[in-house]
Amino acid sequence: MNFRRALLIVALVGGFWYVTTHLPENFRGLHLSNISGSRSPLELTEAQAAPAFDSEEQNNIAVYKKALPSVVNITSTAMTFNFFYGQVPQQGQGSGFILDKAGHVLTNFHVIADANRIEVMTSDKHHYKATIVGSDKVHDLALLQINAPNLQPVTLANSSDLVVGQKVYAIGNP
Repeated sequence: MNFRRALLIVALVGGFWYVTTHLPENFRGLHLSNISGSRSPLELTEAQAAPAFDSEEQNNIAVYKKALPSVVNITSTAMTFNFFYGQVPQQGQGSGFILDKAGHVLTNFHVIADANRIEVMTSDKHHYKATIVGSDKVHDLALLQINAPNLQPVTLANSSDLVVGQKVYAIGNP
């Protein structure tokens, strides 16, 4: 009984291999072995002109380009206990932005809560160790300090004059 089963499996696998590798010419229309053939009715063309941006898109791009050098990625590492009560590192990520050339970085408190180690990656992909200068758990804010050259602070404005329906941007790097 086992010999018949093994013989049947070998025959099926061998037949499948033979049909897929030695398919006769008149069966090429089945698209089993000629998937990327030139008989496809689909024809792809490449656009010849650069995309044109409307004024709103141009404004969005300008805001993004201006804010990008000030936006940072923050990785925090905290020690937690696993199922067997052994300590294991647990990482989290968040976003923040550079406030001044002295290296102050503003982020959310939940990004760095219970962290033993905090690392900040700037837009030019450089990594810096950060220390916590201050935090406000109630308002979910934290202020970090990094020692890095050539920092570009974000440009902030007064939000008291904003009205409902006005556009705002949320730019981050999580």
